[in-house]
Amino acid sequence: MRLIIRVCQHTESGMYCGQQAPTMLRPGGERGHQAVKRSLDRKTRIALEPRKQPRQQRSSKVVDRILDAALVLTREQGTKTPTTLAIAQRAGLSVGSIYQYFPNKEAILLDLARRWLSSFPEVIARRIKVAPPTNREEFRREVRKLFIDTSRIYLENATLMPVIEAISGNADLRPIQDEYDEQIIALYAAWLQHVNPALEDKIASRLGVLMMDVGHACRLVGLKRDRKTYDLIEDDVERMWLALVSPYLNLES
Repeated sequence: MRLIIRVCQHTESGMYCGQQAPTMLRPGGERGHQAVKRSLDRKTRIALEPRKQPRQQRSSKVVDRILDAALVLTREQGTKTPTTLAIAQRAGLSVGSIYQYFPNKEAILLDLARRWLSSFPEVIARRIKVAPPTNREEFRREVRKLFIDTSRIYLENATLMPVIEAISGNADLRPIQDEYDEQIIALYAAWLQHVNPALEDKIASRLGVLMMDVGHACRLVGLKRDRKTYDLIEDDVERMWLALVSPYLNLES
């Protein structure tokens, strides 16, 4: 994907415009879920629909075993998608038990990805809830806070990166990641417009795309190296962000 969106579109999926309160953005909730389902064709929606939701503690533990096994296998195999049989064997379950909760291996990967993808919108939205910075130093501190929060998500979920990469290469699942990407882009754009309400939608959205793509790609590179390199890359990305957006924000020096 690299779709340029307007900040004021897609309100049913939880996005919002300008300085509007971000209470509608709940990608992990019902509105976000419905928007994701609408982005897929009917055949794919049916194929990925969970067969049953775990309502008891025992069922929840079974689902956790399935997801944990899938995560371990994905880590071992890189971007190669593990088979349902392999997941069942690693989880110590029958294939039939897997199918009670997930219709296929794609649905399992989807649940893993949602754990990670749904973490970002709320973190970004917090920057819009605070008073907008009035100078470049205040904005730099806001960017630092955002980097601390989002970096924690990457580091704590580093083992999910192969899953995200596998989904990116799966034609059936890619629209789901695109849906979250659009929400994140819209939030970045809304944050910039929170700082500078005069910033045009088209420019804010373009900057949002760059902020998301550059930040994500660079962090993936950092995660595949050692922690010291990751931290250095983080600092470089932060400087790139500041150089990119500062000219558009009309902030005092």
